[in-house]
Formats: sequence, structure tokens, C-alpha cells
Amino acid sequence: MATWGATAGMLSLAALMLSGMGGTTEGQTRAGVQNTLWPPVTRTAKPWTRWWWLGSAVDKPNLTRLLETYRQAGLGGVEVTCIYGVKGQDANELAYLSPNWTEMLAHTCTEAKRLEMGVDLPPGSGWRIGGPTVPVGLASATLVIETHAVKGNEALHLPFGGARPQAIVAYGSGGRVVALTEKLDAMGNLDWTVPTGEWTVYVVTQRFSGSKVKRPGPGGGGNSINPFSQKSLEAGLSPFSTLFSKLPTGGIRAQFHDSYEYEGNWTQEVFPEFLARCGYDLRDHLPALIGKGDAEEGERVRNDYRHLMGELFLDRVITPWVEQAHREGQLARNQAHGSPGNLLDLYAAADIPETEVFGADRAPLLAMFASSAGHVAGRQLVSSETGTWLAEHFTETLAEMKAETDMLFCAGINHIFYHGTAYSPANAAWPGWLFYASTEMNPNNPIWHDVPALNTYITRCQSLLQSGEPDSDVLLYWPERDVWQGDATHLIKQLAVHKRDWFEKEPFGQVAQTLVAKGYATDYISDRQIATAKTEASGHLRLPGGSYRVLLVPSCKFMPLATLENLVRLANEGATVLFQKGFPGDLPGWGNTPKQRERFYTLLKGLQSHPLSTSELNALSLHPYEVGKGSVWIGDDVRAMLEKAGVRRERLADTPGLSFIRRTDSNGAFYFVANRGTVPVAQWIPLTVTDRNVQVLDPLTGAVGRAATRKNAQAETEVFLALQPGETVFLCTAATFPAGLPDWRYWQAAGEKHDLRGEWQVEFIEGGPELPFSYKTQQLATWTKQGGEKAERFAGTARYTLRFDRPANVSRGWLDLGAVCQSARVRLNGKPLETLLAAPYRVLAEDLKPTDNLLVIEVTGVAANRIRDLDRRGVNWKIFKDINFVNINYKPFNAADWPLTDCGLLGPVTLQPVERKFP
Repeated sequence: MATWGATAGMLSLAALMLSGMGGTTEGQTRAGVQNTLWPPVTRTAKPWTRWWWLGSAVDKPNLTRLLETYRQAGLGGVEVTCIYGVKGQDANELAYLSPNWTEMLAHTCTEAKRLEMGVDLPPGSGWRIGGPTVPVGLASATLVIETHAVKGNEALHLPFGGARPQAIVAYGSGGRVVALTEKLDAMGNLDWTVPTGEWTVYVVTQRFSGSKVKRPGPGGGGNSINPFSQKSLEAGLSPFSTLFSKLPTGGIRAQFHDSYEYEGNWTQEVFPEFLARCGYDLRDHLPALIGKGDAEEGERVRNDYRHLMGELFLDRVITPWVEQAHREGQLARNQAHGSPGNLLDLYAAADIPETEVFGADRAPLLAMFASSAGHVAGRQLVSSETGTWLAEHFTETLAEMKAETDMLFCAGINHIFYHGTAYSPANAAWPGWLFYASTEMNPNNPIWHDVPALNTYITRCQSLLQSGEPDSDVLLYWPERDVWQGDATHLIKQLAVHKRDWFEKEPFGQVAQTLVAKGYATDYISDRQIATAKTEASGHLRLPGGSYRVLLVPSCKFMPLATLENLVRLANEGATVLFQKGFPGDLPGWGNTPKQRERFYTLLKGLQSHPLSTSELNALSLHPYEVGKGSVWIGDDVRAMLEKAGVRRERLADTPGLSFIRRTDSNGAFYFVANRGTVPVAQWIPLTVTDRNVQVLDPLTGAVGRAATRKNAQAETEVFLALQPGETVFLCTAATFPAGLPDWRYWQAAGEKHDLRGEWQVEFIEGGPELPFSYKTQQLATWTKQGGEKAERFAGTARYTLRFDRPANVSRGWLDLGAVCQSARVRLNGKPLETLLAAPYRVLAEDLKPTDNLLVIEVTGVAANRIRDLDRRGVNWKIFKDINFVNINYKPFNAADWPLTDCGLLGPVTLQPVERKFP
């Protein structure tokens, strides 16, 4: 008798498909079982959206209407962001924080609560905290250093008047430094007799950077805060306690701070803060700071300076802002990317760390800065600004949005925020009010017709991904101080997600890529976070958010003494610490004392005092050392170190296209698995868990079932996985199956495809500018070719109807729609089957009648042709102030020359018989 493995080969596993079609028969999951496996739906599990209030020209009836519309479509909440207005709406605009504006926000909070939705709010209009309460003296500032070359025995006179410098320092030959600030007289004049030799006098002042609140609404404009000054932050936040006191209790769930887009590089607190934190006086090293003199001194001083500015942003702005939100009974949601500081600490300071995806620039390893910070710090939610410039306006599809969310889920994100939805009154002409950098997730966009299906999918995914805790094994140390080294042209470095040399060209980024590609579940960790780690009796490292097996240090040049001390502490307590290629070479910065250096090198030497090498490990260039109860490893090959250290690896990552994230709860481990590749997957996949009981949950349909599992020769649990490109499932392990759980339904093609031929009735049912005439066709094609002139400018939904007889010997089969532009709702014989958002546009068809089956497909297209028509006719729909409306390249938007975009059901529509095969 053939084994299953041999049988599987004969059955052509590539033809096996994993199906969880809702509403089908034959052992499909019972509702009670399904409800016990999917967590309850909460407002947080649903996707939220950024709600642009253009000019704050809002009113209560439209606010209520729109919130009800959003809730009906499956949104869980809104983030109210007030921006520039709409031309011609001046009379309806409300000044930001005015009594009328506050009344509208209070109404929003009340209605959201009634609808079981949430409301978030940035502390400011537009983006960048700031506004009219931030005076120039507290606003974002830039360092100014003027130099005066003078010679010995001259009388130097510098009149400053009322603009007293923050520092005046003279630097002479032989390393002489003379502080002159205290020599200013009462009138602000400096008179100094220059000693013998050549001298350069440095005068330090600051100037307003010019940074203003970006894209503010009426009444919200003004200076942006200085992102390194708590006094400046307090000025910017000063109006909000009064605002919150006038809102319903609990009306605002969280305050939101957008990505770092501040300008400036200075605050007048730098000198005392630098002395306190870095251990030496920056005023003694001003030439080095700006790239004069010894190159190494300059690099090390700037390293300290950049580290300090990141610390000030965290300690003087982000942390006080979070504390202020907590005093108001609110959470804090923060985007750290772009900041000139330690991204992990900045993300972790907030209750909800948030990343973003911008256009085609999608980097899951960068999104892991937010998710890692959240995981390590024990945050339940990690969010993402999703869909920003997803594609060119009016061409974005729900398939693209789903692909982006799947990527984010695999990167550890579990709280999607659409970017975004513009408030648009009922009387606004199509396309309504819009925001220039969004995927327009609003009811005026025809894709809204099928947004509820996407929202239901995201809700199911997030209901699981927000439960339990991360189940990562590797903590990857981020050597922040290496990032600050070098570059004499800028005082600070902003760590943007769109310019990633600071990540991708460094060993840290390269190791991160290797770990994820090879299936090692990984989170990043910072110096501050390492200080909070404890070692469990098992030798695992315990952080607030979970337990990890090893801590890996990528090849790095610098490491703070405190971090090295903490690594030694953890190893002594029983942890395993791995070093790629070798130990760090030195302490960072300039102000290290001889005693600190001695301590640093003594610790490094001590780590190698008890070698555990064997001939096998030596052959692999691996060198483990016993350190207290634990061990330290050095090796060039990260994967070899992890394997020998006993770190598990998920081999599903070896299958091209598969991405995953693993979490754990009281029932066991569970995986979100996505086929993000281009070919189907149908094979046995080993899991690192020991349970043989694996449940399959399909987030697209809600179906659940018992997966086919087996034990391999290594006693590992293997699960049979079959996923088409773009498909996803959850694999949930448990000690036992719930009562009544059916077997998962695997399908194998059991015959050739049959074309469904006949006369299609095509009827336009929803959209505009007007409904084209209905037509009939034997040959499917884009409606722009078959529906006449009206169809060329139409955006919306068309209903395709076909009556057909069941092909001989086909009791059930794959109903494949072929090419669909761009989403489809499918009904067969009056029964809803599924809403198809992305390829493969295929659904299981059962209960086929011998004759006269009725197939109804509602296909929704994008808005491109309708907007093209407006621009060709010169209709003035771009009516927005400030930047108005631009294309994806930030040029004036004009669709007049666009070619027609295919829309509708293009087919061919086929039916292929299938039979059920449970491996």
C-alpha cells in the first residue's frame, strides 16, 4: 500500500487547493464552532481611517450620516485630522479649537460612541505639533555659529546688544580654549584683549528654522514646536486640556503624533544637557562639531551630539506628550520614523507604535521597528498608516490594499489605519472633497461598493493578531551609535523609511534580512530595552512583551558600556548572547574616561575566559564561551550560530512566496501565513510546534476546519498547506480540537475546464456620471468597448447575468471568472457565494442544477475613466486650497491624456470539476 507521500505525488499536489467558501455544504463548519475559534469583534479589531476635515467645514447632519456609513462598511473608528479648506467654503469653515469647532468634535465623539466606534485626535491641526500658542522664541530652531579669526595682542570688540549669544568661545594654537560668554557687559558687548598667538572666536546663537505647522486648517496655523524642548511642547499642548474638558468623557481614545517632519537641529538647553549626559562640555569642542580640526574627534563629538538630540526628542517631547495624554485618560499613538533618534525607544514610548507605507516603497523590515518596539514593550496594538499613495489617484484597487495589509500583518502590524477618508458633504459634486496623498477610501469612490468585504477580512485577521503575545525567538540588537558615526555635512540624521542606507547598508539590516528570509522569528531591541531584560530559569530572556531564546549582536563598531554590562549580566544569569564576527571595537563618543575604557575591555576579555569550543564548532568558525550560567558565542555565520544554539527555524520560509508571523496564547501557537509569491503552494510544511492538532481559519470567508497533519522523520508536526498567490490562512495549534470541527476541505481538480458560454446580460446598477444602457454579449470584454460612449466615462458597478446548464458529470467545481476589473460579488441560483477582491477570482460552486443555473456577478471598477472624462471636459473639480490636488509625483494632477482603463468582467468564465481530497 502506498504511503501518503507517494500518493500525494501521484495526485499532483500543485493541483490541490485550499478552500473555505462561506455558505457551502458537505461538512462545512458549524456556526457554533466557527464563533468559538474567531475572537469576538471589537471596534479595535476593525480597520480605522484618518478622517480629513477640510477647512473643518463640517456640520452635524453630515457627520452623523458619514459615521453611520463608515460603520455600515465595517470601520471601527476615525482619526479626526483638520487640514486646509475647500475653495468657496470660507463661510462654512470653523476655526480650529473654537467653540463651534469643539461642538462638532463633541458631536462626533457622541455619535461614535452610539455607533460603537472610536475617535483619535492629533494635538494640532495638519501635522507637526504647533500652532498659534508657540512663539518664535520657543519654536523650532537652527544652530548658528559665527567665527572671527583674530591675532594675539589685538583688542577684540564684538557688540551684540540685546541678542546675547548662548556661547562665545575662543580657540587658540596649542589646544588653548577660553570661555568668553561671561565677559559680556550689561549692554551685551564683548571686549577682549587677545592673548599671544592665532585665535578663532566662535559665537553660538540660534535662529528660527522657519518650520511651520504643515497643511493646517483655519485657526490651526503657526510655528511648529521645537522637537527638543519640553517648554516648546508645553506651549503647543497648552490649549488641549481645555478642549478635552469640553468633550464627552472617554470621547477621545488616543492622541496621534505623525511621522517626524520637523526642521531645526538645536535648542538652548543643549549645552547643559550635553554636559550632564555626555560627561564633557560641548563648548570646548565647537570646531569638532562642525567638522573643523581632528577628523576622529569630530566624528565622535557629532556621534554624541546626535545621540543627545535623539534623547532630548524622546525625554523632553515624546515622553511628556505620552504622559499628558495619560493624564487626560487617553492613549498615545506615535509614528517614530523619520526621527533623529533611536526609533525603537521612540516607538516603544507610545501605547500604540505606528509605522506607515508610502506608495510602492514597501519595506516590511522597516515596519518591524514599530512592531518590535511594541512586542518588546508589551504593547497590544501596533498600527500602520496604510494606503498612502498606494497608486495613482482613482486607480487604486482593493486587491492592492489587501496585498499591502497582508505584508504589514506578516511584519507584526495588527491595527490598520487607512490613509484616508475625506469628510465630504452630501451636496458636494462628484468626486467630492479629497486629500491629495490618499487612497480615497470614501463612499464617493466606486470601490467603496466592496470595501465591506475587505474590512471584514481585516477584522478577522486583526481579531487574532491582537490576541496573545508575540512568539519570536531572536532579539536582534540595533547598534544605534554606529548609525550616528560619520557624515560631517549634517548635525543630525533623520532616519527616514524612504531613504534607507542607514539600515540596508549596515550589518544590522543585512542580518535582519537573513533572519526573516530563513524563518527565524525576530524582534529588534535597543540599548534601553536591553537594560530592562531579565533571564528566566530556562535561560530565555524575558521582556515585558514576551520571552526570547537568544540575543544576537550584529557586527558593530561601537557599544555603550552600560549595554555591554547588561549583556554580561544576562549571560551570567543564564542567557545566550551571540556576537556576529566579533565583539564591538570601542565605546562610542568622545568623553569616555580611562576608567570606563578599562572596564569595557576587561568585560570583553572576561567573556572569552572559559572557551567551550569543539572541533566541530571550530570547523564552522563558531566559538562559544561559558559565562556564568549562560554562554556567549562568536561566529561569522549567523545561521550556523543559531542552529547550534538550538534556536528553532520555521522552514515554511523556505517555500518561495510564503511569509508568516507566529504568535502564542493559552491554547498554543498560531500562525498567519500569506502566499505573497506568484505561484501556488501545495505541499507539506513542517512547523516548530509539537502539537499535531492544527486548525485552519480562513480570514477571507470565516471558514474553519481541521488541517491535515502528520509527523515527519524528525518527529515534527507537518501540515498540508495549499495557497494560491495572494491567499492567506491562520494555522492554530491546540491540544485538542473543538467538538464538531469538520475536516478542512482540500480540493483537487478532477477534469478539464468548461467554458461557460451563452448570452451575458450586462446592466449598470450603481455609479455615474450616468448609468450606461444595458447590453447583451456573447463575448466578454471591458465595458468601455461594449457599453458605448457612456460606459467610457462610467465609474461604478455592473451586473453580469448568465444562465447555463451544468456540464456533464460536474456536481461542483471551481467557478473561475478569469480577468476581473476590479472586484466582484458572486451569486449562484440566488445564493451569495463570495466577494472576490483579488486574483484568483475563483469560488467553489456547489448545488449546481442540471439545467438553467443562474449566475449573477456584480463587478465594480475603479474611478479612472470618470475622472479622465472630467479633465477632458475641463470640469473644475480640483477645488482645494494649499497644495490643492497633485499626482503621485507631486505634479499638478491631470487625467485628460490617460488611456481608457479596463473595467468589468473580462473572463473567460470557466467551471472546472473538483473532488475533495484530505491528505
